[in-house]
Amino acid sequence: MEETVTYKNPNSKVIIKVINEKCISAATCIIHAPETFDLDANGIVYAKEGTWDEAEKIIKGAKSCPTTAIIVEDLEGNVLYPENK
Repeated sequence: MEETVTYKNPNSKVIIKVINEKCISAATCIIHAPETFDLDANGIVYAKEGTWDEAEKIIKGAKSCPTTAIIVEDLEGNVLYPENK
């Protein structure tokens, strides 16, 4: 079963969910949203504490993930990325 970790930040307009098993440590998300994303000691992406990047940068970071390990939702829980097909 996949473990999904949810990150919320009072200064952000989005909620980030990370599917740990899908993360392959590509770190492309960090390039696009360096104030938001980092890798832990195991190479798994997480959302940092403190001030996050703007929502557009966070979504761009999520879109850059080759395995779609990052899900971005608005504060009401509507999925912003990945888009439902």
